Amino acid sequence: MKSLILSFALALVLISCQEEKRKVTADMINFPQTASAEAEEVDMPKITFDSTTCNFGTIAIGQKVVHSFKFKNTGNAPLVISQVVPSCGCTTLKDWPKDPIYPGEGGTITAEFNSTGFPGVISKSITVGTNCLPGDWYLKLEGTVSGTERVQEVNPPIKMERTR
Repeated sequence: MKSLILSFALALVLISCQEEKRKVTADMINFPQTASAEAEEVDMPKITFDSTTCNFGTIAIGQKVVHSFKFKNTGNAPLVISQVVPSCGCTTLKDWPKDPIYPGEGGTITAEFNSTGFPGVISKSITVGTNCLPGDWYLKLEGTVSGTERVQEVNPPIKMERTR
């Protein structure tokens, strides 16, 4: 039953690709378990980031920071990013490549941090799942959020007098 569901899911992925060159194939979904001498001989993708950390310095509470992490496939096989997951709800992902990235090609992973409710020193992470060795990569957003949040006072309801 599991193999039937897996086959159906793989068929949907293959059918949904619009460009012939950009189809995800079974050989791209190979996630080797260990980094051995055999794995080094096999054609593998390799993701190389310009930087894995964004230090945004000091910002005011309530301010948003948007950063794009640039990367390139420096390996010799198509790179597939299977998932990109932020560590908490204050960080949202704007975009990342959903199609295979071929050797020599690059892309960006764009994230936005919302500092509302997070005063102090900040260190948020984003996990990037790939078909490289290692499979998971970690991106960081760091900095300091200064200030205090203003709490709006809620005015009591207006009481109306009844006239007869």
